[in-house]
Amino acid sequence: MKVKVILAGIVACILLVLYSYFAADTIVTRVTDAQMTTVDGRFMIATDYRPFVNDDAKYRFKFNSGNVQNDAIKLRGQMVKIKKYGWRIPIFSMYENVIKIEEVKATPPDKNTQ
Repeated sequence: MKVKVILAGIVACILLVLYSYFAADTIVTRVTDAQMTTVDGRFMIATDYRPFVNDDAKYRFKFNSGNVQNDAIKLRGQMVKIKKYGWRIPIFSMYENVIKIEEVKATPPDKNTQ
C-alpha cells in the first residue's frame, strides 16, 4: 500500500511538471526588438518582460513562426499580448516559445470618471 501511494505521488509530480511546461499562458508586455534574422537558428523576440524564442513546434501544430516573427517586427515598441509556453532556464539557453502575438488596443477612458 505504501509503495502504491509513493508511486502515485511520483507520477502526480511528474505530470504537474509536464503540465507546467506545456500549458500556455498569456502576458502583456512591450516588444523592444525583433528581427527576421535568426540567432542560433531560432527567431528571437526581445520584450520588457524577458526574451522569447519563436520556433515551429510540430507537436503543437505550430508552423507559422515566420508569420509570428513578422507580426512582432511590425509591433516593435508597442504593447502586445503574447501567448507562450515553456520555461526560461538561462543556464541551458532555454526560452519560452511564443505561440501568438497581438497588439493590445488601448481602451478609451470612461466618460463618467475624471
